[in-house]
Amino acid sequence: MDINIWSKARRASTHRAAILVAIFGFTLVGSAARAEPTGVASPDQQAAASPQGDRSGARLAQNTCLQCHGTGVGPDLRQQQLNFDTIRYVTRNGLNAMPSFREGEISDAELREVADYLASLRVPAGQTPGVVPGSVQSREQH
Repeated sequence: MDINIWSKARRASTHRAAILVAIFGFTLVGSAARAEPTGVASPDQQAAASPQGDRSGARLAQNTCLQCHGTGVGPDLRQQQLNFDTIRYVTRNGLNAMPSFREGEISDAELREVADYLASLRVPAGQTPGVVPGSVQSREQH
């Protein structure tokens, strides 16, 4: 009789564990599905639609700059008239909370592509910019 009680307890415990694992798995899968936004253009699609069609500059900007500068963490680069030398200096040396990116991390040629792409996103003075396409902020809105 003692063995039967332990056997039932073990089965109940195993059953509860299986239910918890299933719930956790469904929650994880559901979270992953919600994390992928629909209707948000990829950096390649955005680049093709940009005035210059610069794919690598758009991709680099999306993966490095706009993670902060497109979300309100860093200044909105679309409202600033930054020349290439300023962009290179700040990128190489960092500024305030912005980390530095050395030549081995992003080349001057890549920086020039990013600068050209960012220039294509510039908002004329007096206009309020919308959300940066493809930024974390725009993904949260979908």
